[in-house]
Amino acid sequence: MCGISGIINLQNIDIVKSQLDGMNLSMKHRGPDDEGVFYDDFVGLTQTRLSIIDLSSQGHQPMLSRDSKLAIVFNGEIYNFKSLKKELSDYDFVTQTDTEVILAAYLKWGIAMVEKLDGMFAIALYDIPEKRVYLIRDRLGVKPLYYYQSEHNETFFASEIRTIIKGSKIKPKLNQNELKDYLTFQTCTNNQTLVKGIYAISPGTYHCYSTQNNHIVSFWKPTPTINSTDSRVQAVKNVRELLFQSVEKRLMADVPLGAFLSGGIDSSAIVAAMSEFGSHVNTFNVNFAEGQFSEAVFAQMIAKKFNTNHTEINLKPNEFLNLLPNGIEALDHPSVDGLNTYVVSKATKDAGITVALSGVGGDEWFAGYPIFNRLVSKQHEKLKYIPKPLRSITSTLAQLKTNETTRKRWEFFASDLSFNELYQTQKMVFSSSQMNHLLNYNSLTNSNLDIANISELSVLEWQKYLMPVLLRDTDQMGMAHSLEIREPFMDYQLIEYLLSLPDAYKIGSQPKQLLVDAMGGILPNEIVNRPKMGFVLPYEVWLKTDLKDYVKQGLSYIKSHQAFNTEYVAYLETNYFENHFHIRWNMIWILAVLGHWMNNNQVS
Repeated sequence: MCGISGIINLQNIDIVKSQLDGMNLSMKHRGPDDEGVFYDDFVGLTQTRLSIIDLSSQGHQPMLSRDSKLAIVFNGEIYNFKSLKKELSDYDFVTQTDTEVILAAYLKWGIAMVEKLDGMFAIALYDIPEKRVYLIRDRLGVKPLYYYQSEHNETFFASEIRTIIKGSKIKPKLNQNELKDYLTFQTCTNNQTLVKGIYAISPGTYHCYSTQNNHIVSFWKPTPTINSTDSRVQAVKNVRELLFQSVEKRLMADVPLGAFLSGGIDSSAIVAAMSEFGSHVNTFNVNFAEGQFSEAVFAQMIAKKFNTNHTEINLKPNEFLNLLPNGIEALDHPSVDGLNTYVVSKATKDAGITVALSGVGGDEWFAGYPIFNRLVSKQHEKLKYIPKPLRSITSTLAQLKTNETTRKRWEFFASDLSFNELYQTQKMVFSSSQMNHLLNYNSLTNSNLDIANISELSVLEWQKYLMPVLLRDTDQMGMAHSLEIREPFMDYQLIEYLLSLPDAYKIGSQPKQLLVDAMGGILPNEIVNRPKMGFVLPYEVWLKTDLKDYVKQGLSYIKSHQAFNTEYVAYLETNYFENHFHIRWNMIWILAVLGHWMNNNQVS
């Protein structure tokens, strides 16, 4: 695990060393153990290293192949590197790293080697004789990789957006074409970011740069096939085996390892599987004084059952307030959710842990959200059997005492909207009418959706939320503390199998029925049958008390930006703090976080 960056098609060799040094320095938090730079007249590569596999100096990057024909910088883990090494016995290995295995694999199979890699990775591989560079991102987008092409045709790439800003010397400008999507759905999708001109390399894709031409190749994508002939009994057995295999290979490390434990079924399943393959698991749980947000009792139950070394983090508002400025500063891209992970990552690292496993992805791949059941039960179609006049009257009455976003959902009840439109109403923070008031320009949101079954909805959740929000938050907030986080639910072999199963296998009397059945007899009934909570900080309580001044400062930055309607932002602020029910906390928080992020990164 580390941070990587570089410049392709160098234009000024005299200043490249200082550029690369500056880029490396900006990512020191991602890899405090080592650093290195390589460059010639075409490319420059940098890496900051967090030592996890082969802690010796032989793991130094940039790493050259034995014949000095290849150079590589690599962020992530290749979980099957030991088995690949057996297929590469003709290569004379000198390290115990997975990095060297990538070099040997390229020498044997060329760029086709990417299809053999099982792991989370962002790779920059330089074929020196051919003057050819490959930028490669893992199948599911677990590890980030961004790029920017300058007006001089130089390509800057890095694990973080701000590293590209540092190296390219651009003056970051707000990507207004994506701002509306961000404020509606909390994220930018389709490889966009909120900084104009900086893009994310798409998951399962590599970019090839050479002196002759550049091109982009997609080598994998999650595809709903729904072609499995397994019985449901066999499917339950296979899911358990695949999940346990996923956990086992993610225990590979030469450093202390632990797990985030919320007490929900996802993290509990991970801890249960970990206990099968080792001694005492180190587990970490965040607890709040506000009891309605605390899952501590369930985490304690799992910790006791599997005899873990359990750490409970009792977070008070004033403690969170002290962490908040550093947490916001750690945001490479703004996020409403990321600070949750920042808190638990800090406590985990402070306890001496370098690698932690997380339950991220369980809801999306195992149909944990209510929207999945609505799709299968075809509620949107059944509504049409209720006379439309009755629906309209009910909707009108309901809208009198609710906020505008919820009113949009009641409008759905009164109309004949499709499921695709229902999906968007469930995701939005600001409605379309609110957005028209909030922004001083017109911008279209992306609404090209076509959902027919659970597997397709899972892929959409990955595209719209899991990958661009949860996985990005996990990376940037874990690496803010030099902590590597691994997600067993993001195993591509497990996901391919889940996408081959029919809807009927996934829906039952409770959310994530297939996962529940796969963990049958392993987890306590109190965990399996408990209502879903989710890992949410008590913002609704804190924003109007301990965090009030910080929120107001963030909103002041928003009001000073020409993209926003100052009067409408002031209207939202006033009504929220005067307890008007139609202004929800997440509308205020998403703006406050965005304001602080823009100010911290001098985004104009």
